[in-house]
Amino acid sequence: MALRRELVDSGKMTDKQFHDSILQLNELPVEFIRALLTQQPLRKDFQTSWKFYSFAK
Repeated sequence: MALRRELVDSGKMTDKQFHDSILQLNELPVEFIRALLTQQPLRKDFQTSWKFYSFAK
């Protein structure tokens, strides 16, 4: 919700643009989505703090 507030409520994107962008980016960690949608530069060695859930036990 914070990303939506940051982009839609501030007027930088419409609801449709935001929704379509999220669907297009698919299953990326939120940190990557935020960087892409706000056009923040990412270094090649960028490490996300996001951890995917592991189904293996």
